[in-house]
Amino acid sequence: MARLSLLASDFEKKNSNLINSDTGINFLGLKHIAQFHTQAGVSSLTSWMAFHDEQDAETLCDIPDYILSDTLEKDLNTTINVCARALAGTKYFPKDVKAGESFGAVAEGQREGAYLEAWEDFQIVGFDGLPIYTEATLSDAEDAEQDRLATALWLIVKDICDEGRMLSPDWYLARILFEFFREYPVPPENAFLIGELYKELCVKKAYEGELSTYYRSLTESQQRRQLGASATQKKAEELRDFCVGLFVDLAVSVGPMIMFAPPEIQAHELRKVALEARPDSFVRSGKPYSVEWFLRSVIEDRRLDIIKALERIQAQK
Repeated sequence: MARLSLLASDFEKKNSNLINSDTGINFLGLKHIAQFHTQAGVSSLTSWMAFHDEQDAETLCDIPDYILSDTLEKDLNTTINVCARALAGTKYFPKDVKAGESFGAVAEGQREGAYLEAWEDFQIVGFDGLPIYTEATLSDAEDAEQDRLATALWLIVKDICDEGRMLSPDWYLARILFEFFREYPVPPENAFLIGELYKELCVKKAYEGELSTYYRSLTESQQRRQLGASATQKKAEELRDFCVGLFVDLAVSVGPMIMFAPPEIQAHELRKVALEARPDSFVRSGKPYSVEWFLRSVIEDRRLDIIKALERIQAQK
């Protein structure tokens, strides 16, 4: 039996490598090697195969699939141990919980691969203030031919969700462990899901803080732009209202001649009196508003308001 162990501290580092190797020779002088590599918090799992002697292509093609699968399995078990040690730092596992890996001949009742020992703790209290699981709960699961550990893990997942922490790091850890221990041997679809969950967990740990800061600043920037746009729109509307009154006064003082003038002339005359009345208001980027603005924003867009204002003045005479 080859017993594999892993120090949790290795995975606290941003850059680390771990080589797990079987010393036994299983096929044509093959030595199984599984490598786990972490960098910047994102994991990359790889498997290596090494021979004592050089092999030709035909021999390599004859290597059965289980040889490569065995090396990949060690990477999966390493991932499970990393997650188990991480979850042991929370309230959901007792401090003396033991995580390890066994291959080859294992003791009766023990599964090959990653395992957990001394994980039961009936004093662990959930979100509702009650024990997450009891001896009766786990015994009932056994009677229903369900795994005790998988049952406890599922109840831990449920407690995390009830607390409103779905998709939190603890949720990912518990879900990964549940998918691994719920069925033995681990089906391919469970192993694939574990890989996807672990990838999301690593990305979450590495980038979520930066992304949260980025999206928060993006939201604040959008809010500032909206406030700025609202203030700009409010200012433009106030200036148009002012110009309507200004043009009405101009029409009253000059007479009907201004009303029969071409729109471009009306805009030119309006601009002249507006800049004289409020020179600091009709300025953008250090330059006075153009005749075009007075034409489009007042003479054309607000013509009906001008006419109504003149009609009210005429009715009062």
